[in-house]
Amino acid sequence: MSQDNETAASVVTEFFIVGFPGLLPKYYSLMAALLFCIYIAVITGNSLIVVLFVIERSLHKPMYIILLSLSFSDIGFCTVALPKVISRYWFNDGYIGFYVCLFQRQLIHYFGTLNSLIMMIMALDRYLAICYPLRYPVLMTNRTMRLLIGFSWVTAMISPTISSMQTVTLPFCGPNMIAQCFCDSQSMNQLACADVSLQNRISYGLAMFVLYIKNIFLIN
Repeated sequence: MSQDNETAASVVTEFFIVGFPGLLPKYYSLMAALLFCIYIAVITGNSLIVVLFVIERSLHKPMYIILLSLSFSDIGFCTVALPKVISRYWFNDGYIGFYVCLFQRQLIHYFGTLNSLIMMIMALDRYLAICYPLRYPVLMTNRTMRLLIGFSWVTAMISPTISSMQTVTLPFCGPNMIAQCFCDSQSMNQLACADVSLQNRISYGLAMFVLYIKNIFLIN
C-alpha cells in the first residue's frame, strides 16, 4: 500500500522548461527581451501580410493564398512556442502542466508539419507556373489552391496526433526538466520511465516521411 502511494506521489504532473541550457542568469532579461522583440516582429510582419491580402483584391491569386497560409502558420507557431520561454526568462516561470505541455508539443509539431506541406504546395504551384505557363490559369485556380491549403491544414494534424497518442500512454515518474525552449516529442519521451524505443521510431518515421514527401516536390 505504501509502495502504491509512493508511486502515485512520484507521478509527474508538470514539467520545467529549461530554455537555453548554460545561459547565465544575468542574461535572462536580455534573452527575454530579445525573444519578445522577435515575437512582436513575427506577429506584426505576418499580420501586415494578412491585412494586405484582405484589402487588396489584386492579391487574391493562388501564390498569395499560399503566402497567406504561411503567415497564419508562422503566427500560430510563434504564439505556441515563444510566450512560455519568454515567461521563463522574464518572470522565472518555467513550469508547465503535463497536459499543457502535451498540447504545446502537439501544436509545435502540427505547425512544423503544416509548414512542410505548404512549402510542398508552393513547389507544385511554381512547377505548374514554369513548366505549363499557358495552362497554369486553368490548372491552378483559386478554388484549387484553397482546397489544397485546406487539405494541408487538416492532414498536418495526423502525424502529430499519432505521436502524441503514443506519448500519453507512457509513465512519467521521475525527471521533469525539459532542456528545450518548448515541449517537443523527443524531450518528453526522454523523461518517460519506460522503454521509448518504439515511440522514438514512430516519431522519427513520421518526421522522415513528411520531410521525404516535401523534398521530392522541392527537388523536382
